[in-house]
Amino acid sequence: MNRRPRHAHRRTTTALATVAAAALLLTACGDDADDHSTGPDQSQAQNGDAANDAPDSDTVAPPVDDIDRPDIEVGDSLQLVFEEPDTGSPEHDAILTDSQWQIKSVFEVLTSHDLENSSVSFYTTGESYRQDMEALEFLVSEGRTSAGEMRFYNHRVVSSDGSVAFAEYCRDFSRVVGLHFETGEVRSEATPEAKPTYYEVRMQRNEIGVWQTTDTDIEESSSKC
Repeated sequence: MNRRPRHAHRRTTTALATVAAAALLLTACGDDADDHSTGPDQSQAQNGDAANDAPDSDTVAPPVDDIDRPDIEVGDSLQLVFEEPDTGSPEHDAILTDSQWQIKSVFEVLTSHDLENSSVSFYTTGESYRQDMEALEFLVSEGRTSAGEMRFYNHRVVSSDGSVAFAEYCRDFSRVVGLHFETGEVRSEATPEAKPTYYEVRMQRNEIGVWQTTDTDIEESSSKC
């Protein structure tokens, strides 16, 4: 079970335009002139009931285990809301929990601009780590951050063999605005009609038992959501 997510997007460190596009996808906003908002949705009408009942990132505690995990705090300006599926499988629960914390680790850096933070590397490795850090470095250099409410739903494990797993989820950032980090000035407004983005991730269980995200496939404005 060593395949990568389907149609995985590859980015090189020299492809600045591609890095910028990935970074803007992360913030769910475009520049003032471009306004490339890529989020969702009408999915709130279709999928919002479960997400509306989901606890936010401030109320979800880290997993209870023997692993020495980093403390992760996303800035107060950005609320991450996760649907909490009842998988009935302890392994699937562990995979989805670590996937959630991987997402939170990225947005912790986005809202703090602390590139020395080690939480991203705790939950992310390989190609996904390189892509995430390239995007974050670009956003920090541009003085960008995000605020508002971002929802994650349809989070499920597609397959797992005990050491490698594939998971998927949808992200709704139709209520997210882009801000200037230093001044708090709004750089781009929320886009209520924005459509959801679909993610497929490959995860691998490391030697201490953490399910790290290794590869990420992204489909914007996806019909899968």
